[in-house]
Amino acid sequence: MRATLTLRAAAWIVDLIIVLVILFFIGLIYKPDISGLVSAMDLITVSYAEGSISFSDYILSLSEYYKKMDEANIVLNVINVIVLLGYFVFLPYFNNGKTLGKMFNKIEVKAQSNQELAFWQLLFRNLIINGLFYLIMVIFCTLIIPSEIYFVIITCLGIIQIILILISVLMVIYRKDRKALHDMFSKSWVACYK
Repeated sequence: MRATLTLRAAAWIVDLIIVLVILFFIGLIYKPDISGLVSAMDLITVSYAEGSISFSDYILSLSEYYKKMDEANIVLNVINVIVLLGYFVFLPYFNNGKTLGKMFNKIEVKAQSNQELAFWQLLFRNLIINGLFYLIMVIFCTLIIPSEIYFVIITCLGIIQIILILISVLMVIYRKDRKALHDMFSKSWVACYK
């Protein structure tokens, strides 16, 4: 039997809480100092609000500071990718398609072909639904994209990520087979078990 949106959402929320707790504790151990960058961004915003600088100068300055902030946080972003891969890809790969949230809600990811769930299927699912693609692109863009266009590209990638999640939610709500975008592309589905 296919899992309902309610069961899938409940499992995802449990999983998200677990991942956020893990990342919180990692953040207590490794915390880059970005307070100077935040203050500089606040000053730029105030300057723009007062009319001291133009919108284009504001966006250019903001883009530069966002890139510097992501450069300072690049190790944290890599850690985030590792945690997400570990929890949402490796754990279910070695646990018959189940994360802790899915186990709690008695659901699991299964291969569409009723064969064994492949690693690539779990990886592809999570590139879409859990923001792995976005995080990997932030790391990649931080390393190669010039600061003048960085903010625009990262903002567009964030919007694309949100749209993909919304499309997936709507697909689970309105499709009879309850398959989301990430289910279709990874050739997998979420089933209930006893």
